[in-house]
Amino acid sequence: MPAKIQITEAYCVELEDIVSITEARRAFFSQPEPRARFTFQCSYSECMALNRRPSITAVNYASLPQDTYRAAHFRDPGVGHAPGCHWQGEEPAVSDQDLGGEATHKDREAKRKLHDFIDEFDPTAVKPKGGDGPSMNAGSEPAQGRGQGRSGVARGSSFSSRNRTSSFERLVEYYRNAHKDLPATEFFGLQLNVTGEGKMPLISYFPNISKATPESPNRVIHGGSRLEPRKGSGFMLWFIDRVDGKGVYLKVTNQEMDAYRFRGFFNSILAQEDADYFRVFGLGRLVLSDTGKSYRLEIEGLNHLTIFAAKKLQSKPEAQSLPRVESGV
Repeated sequence: MPAKIQITEAYCVELEDIVSITEARRAFFSQPEPRARFTFQCSYSECMALNRRPSITAVNYASLPQDTYRAAHFRDPGVGHAPGCHWQGEEPAVSDQDLGGEATHKDREAKRKLHDFIDEFDPTAVKPKGGDGPSMNAGSEPAQGRGQGRSGVARGSSFSSRNRTSSFERLVEYYRNAHKDLPATEFFGLQLNVTGEGKMPLISYFPNISKATPESPNRVIHGGSRLEPRKGSGFMLWFIDRVDGKGVYLKVTNQEMDAYRFRGFFNSILAQEDADYFRVFGLGRLVLSDTGKSYRLEIEGLNHLTIFAAKKLQSKPEAQSLPRVESGV
């Protein structure tokens, strides 16, 4: 039975851009307090051309991930859309032959149980000049000219592109929600096409730090970590698990944080005093430190990093002592 189409992006009036729900949350928490909620509208081009654009509801984006049980998502009241709006109706039926076989059919059926799913991730996509994500400045641009900066449904591209993304945070949310909401057999069967590499099991692209190796290409390395006392705007996290008997750390300098538009999002998470540890997801690779006594997780930028505060009541952290900070890392 065809599933109802899930909205994966919407036009944000205040940001003047089309965003995923995870991008909306990162932008929301980067506002100074008191934070103002955003207004969302349908991103389909003909809906955006209407004098009265149909509204889209955003659920749980104004809460940090650890504070909600249900994943953040868009909900469509289904009122006022232009005829033929791609976000209306049901997913088109696709035969096993069109999908490429039974395994791909099972992959598709599992993904349709989620609020959002991703078929293809492009980690090489070039960000707009001067941008670390959606704009935080609302200007006086005419309504018909807004939202033209990104490829998506509103710009008339193929509707199938809704399940392709270069948003790292959206990819991580998809992984976490699939792990939480799907049976193990369905979760382990999920496939991801990575631009430049091809199709692979989703779990292969997300190695836990305990299974990561320095020889591997860029992967979403994740694991529990603990925060060193902060001495400036930057921060350092040490992973709880080790690699080859060596400690592994992630370091973000003061300069990197000061230059990052959405630094408020990280500050809000790292300020959670009741967190027992922090779960890190970083797209990158392991590099041996100058001392040779530890590894660092090297990422290309803060858009390829996301952090979640974790509590023992929600899940049990890995029971292993944290390596001491060494000089010269």
